[in-house]
Amino acid sequence: MNYKHLILAAGVAAIALPARAELPQHIQELLNTRRCIRCDLSRANFNGMDLSVTNLQGANLIFSRLENTNLNAANLTGAKLIQAKMSDANLQTTNLSVTDLSQADLRGANLIGADLRSSRMSAANLKGAQLQQAKLRGVNLGEANLKGAKLNGADLFSANLSGANLQGADLSGANLQDADLSGANLKNVKLTDAILTGATLPEGTAQP
Repeated sequence: MNYKHLILAAGVAAIALPARAELPQHIQELLNTRRCIRCDLSRANFNGMDLSVTNLQGANLIFSRLENTNLNAANLTGAKLIQAKMSDANLQTTNLSVTDLSQADLRGANLIGADLRSSRMSAANLKGAQLQQAKLRGVNLGEANLKGAKLNGADLFSANLSGANLQGADLSGANLQDADLSGANLKNVKLTDAILTGATLPEGTAQP
């Protein structure tokens, strides 16, 4: 028996074990090349892994596990992350434009400087997330939970925040021009120096 081959096979299995998806060959492609464009990675478990600077453009990551995962500077343009678990993930400067993050769990995630332009984040959980200087133009955050989120200096031009929970959120210096905040919870929200030109605020709310 070739024990050397057995040890090598066991090592490969140990690497692949945390990541389970519909198409295992796509997992191996990502681990080997740090790119997997339009791959099927649905239900994969990347919890705690380092996927920084990877190219996952257009990938299917529906129901994936990305808690505490390092996705710093990764390319996730057009990816599907519906109901993905991404709490405490590092998404700093990550490209998430035109992605579908509907109902994703992003509690405590680091999204500082991330590009989320025209992404769908309806009913996403962003409680306590860091979104300072994030690019959020045209994003759909309807019914999203942004309680205690930090959005200082974020660009939310023409964003949909209708029905969102912004209780205690910090929107100081944010661009909310033409944004829709109808029905949003603005209790204890910070809007110092925020741009609210043309914004739709909840009924009865006076512009600061």
